[in-house]
Formats: sequence, structure tokens, C-alpha cells
Amino acid sequence: MWATAFLAVAAVVCAVSSDSSLEDKGRVELQRVRELSQQPRYGECWSRALEKIQSSCKEFSDDVQSKIALYFTHCHLQRSGRSFPECPEDSDVKTCTQDMDPVAFNTYTEFFTHAHSICHYLQSERWQQRAENTIHRLTESSAGVAEQLASTQRMAEDLVVAQSAALKSQESILRNGEELKSTLQDSTQGLRDVFAEMRHSAQEQQVAFAEIFNRVAFLQSFIMSETHTFSSLFYNALGFGASFLLTSVRRTAGARFFLFGLVALNIYLERMICKTVLESEDHGFQQMEKIAFLVGLLRKSMVLIGCLVLLYFALRYRNISRESLEILKELKETRSDLQQALQKAECLSASVDEWKRSRPKHWQSKWEERDDSLVVLHPSSAVNAALSTFSASPDTRHYETRSTSEALKRRQRHTSGSRSRTSSVTVYSVLVDDNEPRYSLRSRKS
Repeated sequence: MWATAFLAVAAVVCAVSSDSSLEDKGRVELQRVRELSQQPRYGECWSRALEKIQSSCKEFSDDVQSKIALYFTHCHLQRSGRSFPECPEDSDVKTCTQDMDPVAFNTYTEFFTHAHSICHYLQSERWQQRAENTIHRLTESSAGVAEQLASTQRMAEDLVVAQSAALKSQESILRNGEELKSTLQDSTQGLRDVFAEMRHSAQEQQVAFAEIFNRVAFLQSFIMSETHTFSSLFYNALGFGASFLLTSVRRTAGARFFLFGLVALNIYLERMICKTVLESEDHGFQQMEKIAFLVGLLRKSMVLIGCLVLLYFALRYRNISRESLEILKELKETRSDLQQALQKAECLSASVDEWKRSRPKHWQSKWEERDDSLVVLHPSSAVNAALSTFSASPDTRHYETRSTSEALKRRQRHTSGSRSRTSSVTVYSVLVDDNEPRYSLRSRKS
């Protein structure tokens, strides 16, 4: 740090000594310009030129030096009362100097040299000021560093003392550590023994707790099983009672055994569900929830099936007693119709016999002598008069006709049997119309 400060000071001294003459000349010219800028009449022009040189010397070049010389020349010629060609700020230096007279150009050349000296002086002054500031900061920094070094030295001394004390403390700690090591070894061995005893007792307690938990689980399963058994018995007893009551009428009596079978099947399935769930490894509340869910689902299914069976038998029911009673009524009506038909047939046969007896007896002798076959002609008016009383009933015509024919056959058999003849006689009963001419067997000989 001290070497850096010394080198900086030496550089400053060398630079000042080498350019002292140029700086003196620049200082004199600058002082002169400042005095001219304070004049009341032409001081404004010199003040603007001074501002230009102070602002333009930071980036010093030939163009900048020529512009500064032009500013000074303009102010000097204006002060002397001489003319100066127009030179805008953005115009070239060559354009501004080509119309100058010799006096103005010599003045421009002189101020060109002065501008270099003034800018050199200003730059030297700024550099010197920066160097002084730098030296001042270096001095202050060196003083701070010296103070820090002194404090560091004091801290190092204190650190040495502290390290010595710490070394002594570490030695004592080392000795105490050895003692603590032996103590810890003894304590560790004692703790191992204690932990071994605790482990042994914990294993015994674990076995005891496991046995207790097994008993509690068995008790819980037993209670759950018995509770479900009682509830199942109560529910299924109600099911038997409901089945009996619902099938106590004739319409649903056929479904009784099916409903009893469903109740018995429900009992068996509930026992199987309870047994299966209790044998699983789920927790107690999970088993209860699962049993309740499955049993409820089973019961709903059985109730639905029972309702369907009951509805089926109720819709397919047939009242045998009522049907038998209706059949008996029909048979009774048929019997009465048959009796009426038989009575009417007997009346008809009696009328036919009476009509036969009213015929001449010599017909019978002729028939007995000549004929082997006899055709009995009944007038249709007589037969129709006998049949007119029951011919209006369409339901009994079949029975009446059959009964009449059977009665006539019995009558004919009775008549033929009563006659003792050598030759067999066949009697035909033919219905004829009263308007038609009667046919006689005697006409066959003529």
C-alpha cells in the first residue's frame, strides 16, 4: 500500500516538472481570458469562449483546438473593432478561415497556440486535482489500513492468549472425556442389561396382550354371531308368520310351501354369510357393516321373490268348488231337460199307439197273413201336434229327438214281442204329410 502511494506521488511530480513551462503559459493565457470575460462591453463573448474551452478540452483534438481559436479570434477582432467573416457552429474550419485577411489569420494562428496551452493547463489542473484527491484517499485508506493492522495485531495477541486458554481447556476436556468414556461404557452396559430385561418383559406382555385380544375378538365374534342369530330368528319367525297369514286364504294357499321354503333358504344363507364374514381378517366394525349390508340385500331379495311367488299363485288360482258347483248346475239343468224330453216322448208314443188302435182291425189280419214287413204311416199333423210343445227350445232338440226315437224303438219292440207269430215282422214308422196320398201295401197286387 505504501509503495503504491509512493509511485503515484512520484508520477505526479515527474509530470508537473516536465510540463511546468507549458502550464505556466497556459495559466497566463487563461487568466487573461478570464479578465477579458469580466469586462462589461465584450465580456459576454469571452465568457462564451471560456465556456466552450472548458467544455471542449475534455475531448481535445485539432478540430476542437481550431474551433476554440476561432472563438477567441472572433472576440479579439470584435474588441478591436475589426470585421470577422460569418462562421456558423456547424461549419467547417476551412470554410471559416478562407475569407480571413492576414491580420485575422495571424490572430487565429496565435490563439490556436494559446488554445493548446490553455487546454493543456486545464487538463493538467484537472489531473492534478484528481491526483491530489487520489493521494488524499490513499492516505486515508493507508491510515485506516494501519489502524486495521494494529487492531489485527491486538486481536492476534488476544487470539494467542485465547488459544492457549483453549488448549488448556481442551486438555482438561480430553481428560474429562476419557473419564466420561469409561462412565459411558459402564452406563451403556447397564442400559443394555436394562433394555434386555425390558425386551423380555415386553415380549411377555405382548404374548399376554395377544391372548387377551384373541379372547376379546372371540367374544366379539360370539356376541355378533348370537346377536345376528337372535335377530335372524326373530325376522324369520315373522317371515313364517307372515307367510302363514298371507297363504291362509284359498287363492294363495298353494304358495305356502314355496314361501316356507324361501324362509328356510333365507335362514341357511344368512348363517353362511355370517360364518364367512366372521372368518375373514377384517376389523370388528367392518365385519358388522358387511354382515348388515349382505343380510339386508339377501332379505330384500327374498321378500321380492316371495312377493312374486305370491302374486303368481294369486293370479293362477282356480276355484274348484265354484267350478264344480257350476258343472252340477249345468248337469241338473240337463237332467231336467232330459226328463221333460222323456215325458214328451212317452206322450208321443201314447198318441201313436192310440192312433194305431183306431185303425180297422182287418188291416191287421191282412198284414198278419200276407206281409212280413209292415210300414206304419203316421200323419204328420198328429206328430207335429205332439212335438209342438217342446220344439221351441233349441238347446234341448238333440236330447228330445234322441229320447223320442229311443221311446219309439222300445214301443215297437214291445208291440212286436207281444204278437206270437211264426214269421218275424219288421215295423217301420214313417212320418207322412196329411196332404200327400197314403200308400197301401195292398196296391202292390193290383
